[in-house]
Amino acid sequence: MAARVLDPVPDEEPENQLLGAAPPARVLGMKLRAMRAAKQLRGKDVVAAGVISSTSMLSRYETGSRAARPDLSTVVRLATFYGRADEESVRTLTRLFNDANQGRWWTDYRDVVDTSLDELMTVECAAKEIRTYSGSLVPGLLQTPDYARAIMQVPYLGRPDHPTIERRWEVRRRRQQLLESPEAPDYSAVIGEAALRAWVGGRKVMRGQLRHLFNLAENRDRVYIRIFTDRAWEKVCPLTVAMTVFKFAAPGEPDMVYREGMNSGGAWLSAAADVDLHAASMLELIQHSLGKEETLTRLDRLIRGFADER
Repeated sequence: MAARVLDPVPDEEPENQLLGAAPPARVLGMKLRAMRAAKQLRGKDVVAAGVISSTSMLSRYETGSRAARPDLSTVVRLATFYGRADEESVRTLTRLFNDANQGRWWTDYRDVVDTSLDELMTVECAAKEIRTYSGSLVPGLLQTPDYARAIMQVPYLGRPDHPTIERRWEVRRRRQQLLESPEAPDYSAVIGEAALRAWVGGRKVMRGQLRHLFNLAENRDRVYIRIFTDRAWEKVCPLTVAMTVFKFAAPGEPDMVYREGMNSGGAWLSAAADVDLHAASMLELIQHSLGKEETLTRLDRLIRGFADER
């Protein structure tokens, strides 16, 4: 199928401890711990080499403890000792260090960014691969403005111009820029077919959202969109209404899993068995979803289904 762009709708526009939560300092610590493990070094080996003052201090760095404010020179010194002083590794660690100490762009949106969203966006920025499943809604990173606003206004029914809605959309749009970055992670989204038939915001909003998904699936590098059909439930039952698996670049670095509620935030899974279970389920969902060409064909059919009635 030749690449093409559909015209837009007019006028629209210890390891378990590290897995338990994911503020920037813990993601930084997770990367440092993975680097040390890859070199098969013990904490006392690092101390004996004079890289850091004590094993307790190293532990604080690796767990993201609030008792240890990271020092950039120490972080770079550790990376160098672990043989990871290449430009990309240092740039990643420096970005995480700055996040841990100086805050992120979304600190200006504390009125609409809760702890779970703060942690989610931090991990998204650190991941090399993101795999997500959503059975009831289009994933946030793929939503159009009108679709997102239709969802966000639910708590404010009768007040579609409530300022909080616009603030929430600003955060979502800036968050979506992750997929437009030169350092964007590989992003795979499995979307339940029922979510693509739901009249979120009405006919025009859904038609615009489906066209946007079609364009992304057809033309965007490193963004992979697949439909999990109603018939696929015969073979695979998703573990939850929405979940995301994050993979990282460092060898041996454990996956992270975020289970999401219906427009109400989510929670991180910390037990290794739970993480493995959800990662395996995610792989099954991908395997039993439509391929690229089938997905494009189904999206085209769904788009036509939302055409204006004559």
